[in-house]
Amino acid sequence: MKIKISATYEGKCSICKKKSIVFTAGDEDTHRTVSICKDCAAELGDADTASVIEKHGKVDKEPFKEGVKITGKGTAG
Repeated sequence: MKIKISATYEGKCSICKKKSIVFTAGDEDTHRTVSICKDCAAELGDADTASVIEKHGKVDKEPFKEGVKITGKGTAG
């Protein structure tokens, strides 16, 4: 399982369903993602991210689409 984690943003927590500041964790293989608020993250304690994605995640391919590519100064592209 290869997991990607986003920066925080305003969204809806997948666990408590409240609108709050959340982060999203997703499995690149299954495209299952879960958005978690600070309160739910604290309640989950030391639960491993893979099990949280498995239990609360939903399939969402959008976060895994290729984004904007930024090239360095002096690089053609």
